[in-house]
Order: sequence, then C-alpha cells, then structure tokens
Amino acid sequence: MLDAANLLSAAERNAARAEAEALGKEGRIVLLHHQYRKHNLVSISLPPSSESWLLALVGETSAHDLRGQAIARVRNSQAAAHPRWPESWQHLCDRILSAFEDGRNLPPFFWNAPEDLGWLVTALHGLTARAWPPGTLIREVSTELGFPSKLLEEKQRVLEAGLEVLFGEETTLESLGLAGSESHATVHGRLILHFPDGGIQPLDQLQGPFTLSLADLRRATHATTDAGQILSIENVKTTFRQAAAANLRGDTLLIATSYPNAATKRLLEILPADLPHHHFGDTDASGYAILRSLRELGHRPVAAFQMRWQDNNDSAPLSEHDRRLLPSLKSSPLLNDCLAFLVAMENANRKGLYEQEALGGPTLTSWPFWNLGLPNVPPSH
Repeated sequence: MLDAANLLSAAERNAARAEAEALGKEGRIVLLHHQYRKHNLVSISLPPSSESWLLALVGETSAHDLRGQAIARVRNSQAAAHPRWPESWQHLCDRILSAFEDGRNLPPFFWNAPEDLGWLVTALHGLTARAWPPGTLIREVSTELGFPSKLLEEKQRVLEAGLEVLFGEETTLESLGLAGSESHATVHGRLILHFPDGGIQPLDQLQGPFTLSLADLRRATHATTDAGQILSIENVKTTFRQAAAANLRGDTLLIATSYPNAATKRLLEILPADLPHHHFGDTDASGYAILRSLRELGHRPVAAFQMRWQDNNDSAPLSEHDRRLLPSLKSSPLLNDCLAFLVAMENANRKGLYEQEALGGPTLTSWPFWNLGLPNVPPSH
C-alpha cells in the first residue's frame, strides 16, 4: 500500500504509519498488528460507520446517496406526463423504481450512475413524445432535443435498449422514423451488385450472413440473384440466424428486417421486381405493422409467411402500444388477408403465441425451411 501511494522514503512511511495509528485510535479504521511484532501492521479495515467519512475524504458519493439521487431523477421523470404513451411511461418508471428500491438495476438503467440515468430517461421521453416524420436525421433530432448533434447517434445502442424496455419489444431509432448516417442491410444468400460503370460485386460465395452499406447500395444500379425467392425475417438474433444456417443451397435470399431501414429499402428496390417476396414476422401488433410497412414500399407483393396469430390464455395482455396500433392495422387495405387475425387478437386482448421462436427452428434444409402445415388463413370463429 505504501509503494502504491509512492511513499518511498523512511520519513514518508513513518508519517503514514503514525497517521494510521492516530486514525485507529479515533475509530475511523481498524488496525490489526502482528502478534509478536506490534510495530508491524498486518491489515487495515474500514468499519461500516466510517464509509461516509472515507467517501467524503476522497470526494466520492456513497452508494446510498447515489441510489437516492437516481430514484429522485426517475420520480421527476414519472411526474412529467407523457403526451403519447402515458401508460407505458408510467409502467417503465414503476419498473425502474421497483428495481432501484430493491438495490437492483434494470439495464440499461443503473442507479449507481445518476447523471447517465437522468440523461437516458430525458432522451427517451423526448424521442417518444412526438411522431417524427420518416427519414428525420438523427443528428437533427439530437440538436432539437438540446443535445450535441452526434450524441444520440453515439448512444444509439443504449437508447434502443431503453426503448425495448419501454415498449416491451425490440424497437430501433429507425422504427421511430429517424435516419442515421450509417445504415446497413443484413443478408444471406447469393447476390450480385451492378454499378454504373459496368463493374459488379459478386456476393455469391459467402457461407454466412453479410451486411451491405446504404452507400454501396445507393451506388448500385440494380442487383441480381439466382435465388428463387426473398424471405425477410423479423428476428435477426435467432430466427434469421437459424434460417441462414439451413439455407445450404443458397436458393433463398434471406434479409433480416424489422421496420425496414434505408439500406433494406434500397436493396428491395434494386432487386428484380418479379422475385417473390415472403415475410416471416411475429404475430403481435408490431409484427403485422412491419408487414404493412414492407407492403407499403410497393416494389413487389409481400406474402405473409407463417404469420397466423394463435391465442394463449397465459400470454401477456395487449400493451398500450399494441392497442394504439390495432385500429390502423385493421383499417388498412394492405392487411385485408390478416384482418381476422387482428380482430381475434383484439377480442382476446392478449398477445397470444406471437413470437417467431414459438415455431422452433427450421426443419428443412431448403425453401420453405419450416413445414408449412396450415395455410395462412384466418382462425375459425
């Protein structure tokens, strides 16, 4: 300890020992001396009652005070009414407070960093308090919310983690209508990009998924593939990876997408218009909203793949987000083939077996990967 403090001379070390002995007599610290050589210190410990004294000495804040500051910040945020998602915001704050009061964290919300916590809840409130026009630049939003222009972009991962807790499902900044300076499409299969100068970029020998930047996709005049169909998949972390592992022949072009970002939109635009497109998404309200957003692009018809809503008495009730989405989904002509599923979900007032993972992994090594079973028809009543 003396070496770490850079106390090297005998005078410095003697002064340190004398100070330690004095603090021991005051009860600030507990000293353990050698059994026989009483001038030798074996250990120094700090009693719990001295924590505040030590933290003040080194300019730190106690865990108790940090947690109190964090709780106060969340309570202030909870008191601020949310103009668009009042129930979801109250529920988020309740969950954070419950965790903090028990001494736990609720990632990405951490009580031991009150300043970062305060920024995060303020940014989430600002981001979700209004509907942003599609394509709004993230840097413009950052400035409009009173932050440095690059801050939201730099904090994108933590913001999206917070949005997932808020809405109870994976939510990206792009799904809020924001466009970043960097956008990528995640793909598996055989693909060739064609450029204005006649050059090509073959991507037909890659065994694993790959990403394409928006910049490269914008440079391309068109894309070709010998795949027989497109299958876009909502869940990139599990279902897309499983399908990519099963796509041994590469005869299907797999594209990972929830709400399509700028790069995915561009890729779908430059692929052949007659290439059949199937979309495999969750069967909650957001899953059908993603299907609608893909159909709105208008590049080619998009068929619903394995998107048959099924009830489950033990499933979670519909969230505020779900209830807000359902009326517009039911009234959309683009989802006429899914209307009965949407009505059944709304009537049951619960999410049902909506996750793609509920179907398990692929059972086939080529298209359609999953045994189709029942056709994509509405449930009987």
